Amino acid sequence: MYRNNQKEIIRSYGNWLAQTDWETFSTITYRYDVKEKQNYRIMTGLEDYLKSLDKAFNLFWVTEYTNRNYNTHNHLLLKGNIVNDITYHLKAQSLTVDHVKHEPYEEGANMYVTKYICD
Repeated sequence: MYRNNQKEIIRSYGNWLAQTDWETFSTITYRYDVKEKQNYRIMTGLEDYLKSLDKAFNLFWVTEYTNRNYNTHNHLLLKGNIVNDITYHLKAQSLTVDHVKHEPYEEGANMYVTKYICD
């Protein structure tokens, strides 16, 4: 699937992410087809919103294409009390309904997230 140099990049990012004590692994799937550039604007807008709350948090996100590469969704690693803020922000913009899934972080989620870095 990946060339050898890509495998090393993915492992390195995964190891770097493992240095943070993540609390939550999240998946955001949108109500509508969201293309790559629009997804980037949504996620940077989410970052700006979270920063405006003046809460301590760490957030790492990647964008993944769905099947057939016509739509995107996101995977996030979170630390801090921001889960409800993320859900609120996305619903307030009518981007999601019940398409935000937050689960407790489990070891290995950092590697799951980094597999999309070279895509």
